[in-house]
Amino acid sequence: MSGIPPVVAGPPGGSSAPSPDASLKKTALQLEGIFVQRLFAAMRDTVPDDGLLAQSSAEGTFTSLFDEKLAEKVPNQWNGEHSLAQALYHQLRQQLPAAEADPTAAKPR
Repeated sequence: MSGIPPVVAGPPGGSSAPSPDASLKKTALQLEGIFVQRLFAAMRDTVPDDGLLAQSSAEGTFTSLFDEKLAEKVPNQWNGEHSLAQALYHQLRQQLPAAEADPTAAKPR
């Protein structure tokens, strides 16, 4: 395997592509967000739906969108040294070449 592919699209404004390290951090947070979204869905599945009224498709859509929005926000609240995103980042950072993983490292001439 050749490692992590480079990011093709740059940020708006067209200055330069983000570093692989920054892309990895962003991807780790997104993956944690997906985990949180699935966690919320699993928790909702444990709640019985035997209320007075049956759940409509609109309510199901709203709940799904609400969980998605929470999943975007929660990883930033959980961001710490023991968060899932940090664990993923530290594990996957080892796959980056040394010069890309540590931007403060001196590059050979």
